[in-house]
Amino acid sequence: MGVDAPAARTAPWWLTWVVAGGLLVLFFGERIIGGLGVARFAVSGVGALLVIGSIGWRFLSWRHATDKGKGVEGLLLLCYVGGLVGVVGFIVSSADGMRWLGIEFGDSAAERRYESAVQVLSAMLLAIALLPALGAQWALSAHRHAGHTALQVESQRVFETAGAGLTVALAGAALMLAGYVTSEWDQTVDVSYFKTSSPGTGTEEMTRGMSDPLRVFLFFPEISEVKDEVGQYFRTLADQTGNVIIEEHDRMVAPDLAREFGVSTDATVVMTRGDRTARINLPSVIRSARARLRTFDQEVQEQLWSLAREQRTAYLTVGHGEYNDPAATEGGQTDPLRTVAILREGLGILNYAVEDLGLPQGLGQAIPDDAAMVIVIGPSSPFLNEEMQALDRYMASGGAVLFALDPESEFQLGLLEERLGIRYEPVPLANDRQFVRRRGNVSDRQLIVTDQFTAHEAVTTLSRTQVGSGILLLGSGYLERVEQSMARPRFVVRSLPSTYADLNGNYEFDASDEVRRSYNLVAAIEGPAPESVDDTISTDSTINTDDGTGIDVTTDRAQAVANTHPMRALVYADAGMFSDAVLSSVGLNAALFADGIRWLGGEEVFSGEIASEEDIPIIHTRAEDVAWFYSTIMGAPLLILVAGIITVVRRRSGRPAK
Repeated sequence: MGVDAPAARTAPWWLTWVVAGGLLVLFFGERIIGGLGVARFAVSGVGALLVIGSIGWRFLSWRHATDKGKGVEGLLLLCYVGGLVGVVGFIVSSADGMRWLGIEFGDSAAERRYESAVQVLSAMLLAIALLPALGAQWALSAHRHAGHTALQVESQRVFETAGAGLTVALAGAALMLAGYVTSEWDQTVDVSYFKTSSPGTGTEEMTRGMSDPLRVFLFFPEISEVKDEVGQYFRTLADQTGNVIIEEHDRMVAPDLAREFGVSTDATVVMTRGDRTARINLPSVIRSARARLRTFDQEVQEQLWSLAREQRTAYLTVGHGEYNDPAATEGGQTDPLRTVAILREGLGILNYAVEDLGLPQGLGQAIPDDAAMVIVIGPSSPFLNEEMQALDRYMASGGAVLFALDPESEFQLGLLEERLGIRYEPVPLANDRQFVRRRGNVSDRQLIVTDQFTAHEAVTTLSRTQVGSGILLLGSGYLERVEQSMARPRFVVRSLPSTYADLNGNYEFDASDEVRRSYNLVAAIEGPAPESVDDTISTDSTINTDDGTGIDVTTDRAQAVANTHPMRALVYADAGMFSDAVLSSVGLNAALFADGIRWLGGEEVFSGEIASEEDIPIIHTRAEDVAWFYSTIMGAPLLILVAGIITVVRRRSGRPAK
């Protein structure tokens, strides 16, 4: 009778559930809502008050407890504190937490290692603290009406249940740690299912459109696994197009034919059309050839372009801070978000020779007569008026131009607006609902995605993709129609309806002056037949280059005579979507550029996808990342915990009553 039951355990039976809810609310406010808004501070504040208040209440209960009750109260208090420390670890690993603590890193790799390590340790500590507490509280809840006497009797069961929860938590922590170590250990073993890529629609259209049949010579040994894979590819192409002739030869048995095509090694594919020849050399061993065979359709399509037509010239403007301008790089450093080496490579695949076009090459007077198209990628400074006039005359004579613009640039379309029928609005677009995570803060809302494509030859591949497949834009403005223009642009790509123009640059949606709607992102313009040109313009001239030599260019009148097709132009509201960092990761962005080049060159009939069996990196929006994270990290352990609880309850309910 020396111990008063109510004084021995003052904390209520439901206090642990309050702690769990408070931790969840605090974690939701810091890691889900984030930012600097009122909602984050309100939610996080409520969660922190619930957790700290519960810890204080449990501390008082522990101080007044006696005998075995003191051990139970101490166990629960320790678990509460451990859970709070785990959530604090998540906050410390966030961008805001590192800024508050003044933690800085020399490079992004060190920051990533710190963030990953702290998050893994915090998750482990949270599980190790919370699962034993829930187990102990569950055991206490079954006898919550019995008071202090039940606590004395059931203390052993409480510790056993808490130990079981700790076992589950440690097992999960071990699996999480093993996953983290595995991800950091950069060793890979290829045990994937192997398959050679099949002919894509683009390859089929190019082959079907050839006036002469495509002849394919396979120079392989009689028995070769690589030959079997390659032969099946071309047989499929022949069946689909009816325009392919296949011959198999051993170069040792047919030395004259091998010499004629310059074949000196086994595993060589020779393709001919008329007097043009293309060659592909492959490894002769299947183990070494697997990676090449997964993307074999891309290699075939690259070679088909050289067989389909003569090489053309595409001019990329320089001298205005363009992405492709070597003079724009600072200190020789290259930023993958502002370089377009992959874009240049893509033009080569489409059988274009790429040349620079600036003032020394005649941009201020006239576009060279061999220009199949002119490409302007992300200029940061305005063009001279003479340069704009040269582009205008080039388009008037039936030229093809591609503009990819940057909202942070000073460049404007100016006098070209009337010719194109569009105006570029350099206001950055943002989306706080559907965007891609990169930095982990609100600035990521400018990394917008979209799957809103219309049916047009400039977006053939994109319009055929399944719902949900989209492109990525790194920082886009938007396009508006110019009513006074005779041109009628087609807006072929639009943003998602949840996108808004971020007028004040705070990355937040301000309902008072910002509007959510679908903004125009890409415009395709096709003008009338080439205009007549003043006869007073000379038919030829010479432009001096930096090295003192001269190049002949045909001026506007001759271009008007030579170009019989109407003007074509493409305007993209974002230049970053064609940077190396994006094109190397997002296949549809590369397809968007390739389809646009085909349309500008009048070769849209060849548009289509390149088939590949290679693994493609998957990019999720922030909402998708959150869903996948919680379904895998929290969902799977919760399923195991629920299954264990159900099993224990069934076993206990089946025991005979004592």
